[in-house]
Amino acid sequence: MSEDARRTTRNRLRALGTPLAAFGLLLVLIGAVALWVGTNAHRLITGETATVRTLERCTEGVGTAPAAACGSEWVFPDGSTGHGEIKNPPVAVGDRIFAGDDWAYSSTAPLHRAVWLPGALLCLLVLGTIALAVGYRIDTRRARAAPPPPAPPQSTQHPPTQHQPQPPDPGPTG
Repeated sequence: MSEDARRTTRNRLRALGTPLAAFGLLLVLIGAVALWVGTNAHRLITGETATVRTLERCTEGVGTAPAAACGSEWVFPDGSTGHGEIKNPPVAVGDRIFAGDDWAYSSTAPLHRAVWLPGALLCLLVLGTIALAVGYRIDTRRARAAPPPPAPPQSTQHPPTQHQPQPPDPGPTG
């Protein structure tokens, strides 16, 4: 590879650095949101209704807010049990909750919010990333296809010549 080709390749890679870094950051953000949404969607799909059997302890919320979570045991309609913390109490013994084997929520509402709001954000991030990539691609193609700027017009006059000193005029003859 010639030195000019290496220099051109290096310049192209440097020019791509910022867009690639931004694209990589967007991909990491999309992955994190997808993981968050996936975990909560899995709970929403696999969870079922259960009845609170015992309440062991409740952690206090911040300020005057209600408790943030309560340790508990619950029973499913088939007779199996689960235990762990119930998120978003208040709950009491005998209340119906939405739960899995080791997690529970006082209702499905927090899970729906945890799935649909970030899910919408994820869709917007994906669409925005696609739009940025397409826009960048269109701009680079236009830049490559654009004709070079016109050269400045060349003067058709002859270049100025140096003036030769003329001998003085002899004056009127007469």
